[in-house]
Amino acid sequence: MKGWWLPWTFPLWLLGVVVLFAAFGDYAIFVIAPVALVGLPLLWRVVNPIDDPDADVNYWRFQAPWRP
Repeated sequence: MKGWWLPWTFPLWLLGVVVLFAAFGDYAIFVIAPVALVGLPLLWRVVNPIDDPDADVNYWRFQAPWRP
């Protein structure tokens, strides 16, 4: 995955926060905080993948048994 798509998700994140505050009111922070604590490290891993040159290409594929 490439990091260029992250800024394009801002409207979705903003809409999600608005919906959470509408649904949970003042207690929405208790929902947002755990999601952020899990989501931010995941986004960090997506933006900074492992030093494998094929990390952004082969993430949906299994390694072929005949390839080393």
